[in-house]
Amino acid sequence: MLTLFQGGGITYLASNFDQVRTAIADFSVYSQDPKAVIIPVFSSQAGSQIITQLVFYDGPAPPPGTFNNFTDIPSNSSDLKVRSYVDMILSGDSNSTAGLR
Repeated sequence: MLTLFQGGGITYLASNFDQVRTAIADFSVYSQDPKAVIIPVFSSQAGSQIITQLVFYDGPAPPPGTFNNFTDIPSNSSDLKVRSYVDMILSGDSNSTAGLR
């Protein structure tokens, strides 16, 4: 049986840092749903600071508004969708930081 969930990454540029930080703080304080998880990743790439917000909901349809604080902020890219665990693992660029350490 294939288990589906909603998840993916949303990438923001530095111009949206304040909004993203506020959304992270609000989620941390107000989210009561144990199936909803966020993982913020702050990094620098080619001299530009970025935030990649990983979101995960353990089920294919989170309650309305669960991640709106993140999806309402303008982003550079997003691959947030209903997917399988295998799809999520294969979607990540596991070699994206090669040579940057």
